[in-house]
Amino acid sequence: MEQISFGEEARIEATNEPHLACVLLLDTSGSMTGCIDNLNKAVSDFKMQVCKNEESKNRVDVAVVEFNSEVNVVQDFVPISELQPINLMAGGYTAMGKGINTAIDLVKERNRFYNNLGTPCFKPWIFMITDGMPEGEAPSEIETARIRIKEEEAKGQHGKLKFFAVAVDNANRDVLSSLTSRVIELRTANFDGIFNWLSDSMTVISVSSPDNENKLNPLPQDARKYDPDRDVSDW
Repeated sequence: MEQISFGEEARIEATNEPHLACVLLLDTSGSMTGCIDNLNKAVSDFKMQVCKNEESKNRVDVAVVEFNSEVNVVQDFVPISELQPINLMAGGYTAMGKGINTAIDLVKERNRFYNNLGTPCFKPWIFMITDGMPEGEAPSEIETARIRIKEEEAKGQHGKLKFFAVAVDNANRDVLSSLTSRVIELRTANFDGIFNWLSDSMTVISVSSPDNENKLNPLPQDARKYDPDRDVSDW
């Protein structure tokens, strides 16, 4: 499959096939120290699982953003087969709002990139994992992020974004549920199951048509919806 490059960062496989952009938005504040190694491994396993399907391998593009006291784009968008192993280190505060705003900027830019190529695309995902709440940043950052998520999820008939918040340990559920209805609680700080669910979701969506609203698989046994009245298949 021919790959097309546009500058150093903008690379894409199979421009005539629909693409799915996903940002992994990862909390690497100091409180994540005990589970950071598992998170690094889970991201690598996520790549391997998605790449098992040839269509998903060509259609899923991934970026990785970490937030602690600052925000760092660890990996700008690349075909998932090119995602390099990450070695995140935990430390600092929790600039969650700034991290979300950076992730939204990335997916909007990626969708413009697809549009300029004439490449059809699925609704992008932002998949955030956190064990805390906004800390060490101006309150306006998280408020701006909240407004932008609501705006993007409300655009058009089905919205222009799917934002997920995965709550680990002492993550503030009230803050997360004010951002999105897609809040997932992990019973343990083990990310294997939830990343398997994410890889399955990426595969199911990417091999379908962008016009479809796909039903997602049930969450793994160690995860549950924060809002029990929501059906995961409706996400």
